[in-house]
Amino acid sequence: MQISDRGLAFVARHEGFVSRAYKDPVGVLTIGYGFTMGSRIFADYWRARYGRGLMMGDTIDRATADMLLRKMIDEEYGREVTRVLGPLPQHQHDASCSVAFNLGPRALTWRWAVALKAGNVSGAANILGANYNTAGGRKLAGLVRRRREEARLLRDGDYGDGRAASGEAARSAAARGDAAAEAGEMLAQLGYPVTDLPAAIRKFQQDNPPLVVDGIWGPASRSTAQRRLTAQSAGTAAKVMAPAAGATGVAAEQVADVDWTTIAYALGTTGALAVLGYLAWVNRGRIWAAVPAGVRGAVENLFRGG
Repeated sequence: MQISDRGLAFVARHEGFVSRAYKDPVGVLTIGYGFTMGSRIFADYWRARYGRGLMMGDTIDRATADMLLRKMIDEEYGREVTRVLGPLPQHQHDASCSVAFNLGPRALTWRWAVALKAGNVSGAANILGANYNTAGGRKLAGLVRRRREEARLLRDGDYGDGRAASGEAARSAAARGDAAAEAGEMLAQLGYPVTDLPAAIRKFQQDNPPLVVDGIWGPASRSTAQRRLTAQSAGTAAKVMAPAAGATGVAAEQVADVDWTTIAYALGTTGALAVLGYLAWVNRGRIWAAVPAGVRGAVENLFRGG
């Protein structure tokens, strides 16, 4: 099953288009609608055209990005949607493709998807609309809005592309408001004065080349801010080792559902490993005592040479 034109426009609108390569929140080179060399389709296209991987300074035009977005969704993410969830009505397939593209195919095994596969569309939409909207342990307005709109699309077939100009203007204003709220929150956490938000955005862009200094809070600026907040959170985790394991604020009931990128945002890969290593070392006596006596004896004999 293929994504519809309206579904493709829905994903493109939420992803945002960036013509010049930038680093995403975890430092991965990204371009277009969130394309990276981790995508087989994008990597094959890029290497065939340029004979190398993506590099900072590389650019892509919107028409090429639109073509690649459709191909990637249909051949990578949409195929997984059909494999895991089976045939769906078009609007539910499109909504599921948007979720998978943004959160990864693993999201198709989370609670919202389990409910959808069981035929509980309303329950799936309620779960989707209320979760999976954090980065670095913080709710982001853009992700909150995206999950809610995906939930509406899943449940009601509402693509958010009403024909009435007034409705479209209202949606555009809401999107701008979400972006402004997100920018203000993130920049304040990074220590920028946000009483004059456009000036704060420009100052942040000046401080973080090669961002374009245009005062627009787009995907590249957002990713750079998330990356800096991740580093800031990892530094805090290193100072407060034991409590850091709970810093993500993810309820235990949702651990199986959470996108592990969220955990990486909160702690950073190095921070997470440091916390786990620290906890294992501190509790090594308890861990060894919990090993069955027969196994402990076998290990001890092995190290004594028999």
